[in-house]
Amino acid sequence: MLILNPPPGAKALMPAGYSCICYMPERPDEIIKVPLPIDVCMEAHEIEKQIFSRLGKHKSIVNFVKSDEHGIYLDRAKYGCLRLYYMEGGTASLTEKTKWCHDVAEALEYVHQKNVRHADLSGRNLLIDSARNILLCDFAGSSIDDKPAIVRAEPGYRHPDEAEWKQPTIRSEIHSLGSVIFEIMTGKKPHDGLEEHEIVQLIEQGKYPDVSNVPLNDTIEKCWKGVFQSAAEVAQVIASQIASQPVPVKSVQPGWICECRLM
Repeated sequence: MLILNPPPGAKALMPAGYSCICYMPERPDEIIKVPLPIDVCMEAHEIEKQIFSRLGKHKSIVNFVKSDEHGIYLDRAKYGCLRLYYMEGGTASLTEKTKWCHDVAEALEYVHQKNVRHADLSGRNLLIDSARNILLCDFAGSSIDDKPAIVRAEPGYRHPDEAEWKQPTIRSEIHSLGSVIFEIMTGKKPHDGLEEHEIVQLIEQGKYPDVSNVPLNDTIEKCWKGVFQSAAEVAQVIASQIASQPVPVKSVQPGWICECRLM
């Protein structure tokens, strides 16, 4: 039986890979990642602590509060992870989705500049906070200072070349970013509904989902094909598309009441 070491009074919220997510009733705006008492989990946990200490603050990375003998304390995101948000019926406007794609690319570039590779980029490792900002999270077992990662990207996000994802390389990270943009825009994983081994086989054969009717389709395909040299290039392309979009203007007739709601 595994015996965790959460802070006194902490409540378990959910399992999360190498850890258990807990919270303190008196601090509802924070969560604590408590590592499982297994060697590989403890190693992944120590890597995450090191990475958060190096990254500092970034608007599109989950806020690191502190760490102690119990675990890593982070700000709690109101809407949880992107994938679960979609699965539970959550929606977003095209403008919002496009901004999320841009912000993820910016966050990934920032991470790369710190000599960190996420290695497991997907919708399950993106959070949506109360202001509906997207936040990159979960660096347990990621790569730092060019050391091989403990984790690897899931099928559909993982680069087809094992030599790329084992390290992982920038090319591998951008490949995953293309799949993340696909997930943000469609609410689905690439080749969703297939078995994992089937997805791996298709990607290795260069067979990706049809994106002809998906917004940012050219950007997605270029990520998958290895055209981009950095996440910064991806962010710049998306930013230029955002800037080129006309701002919709609706006329309101005198005497009408216009109700506006923030999504």
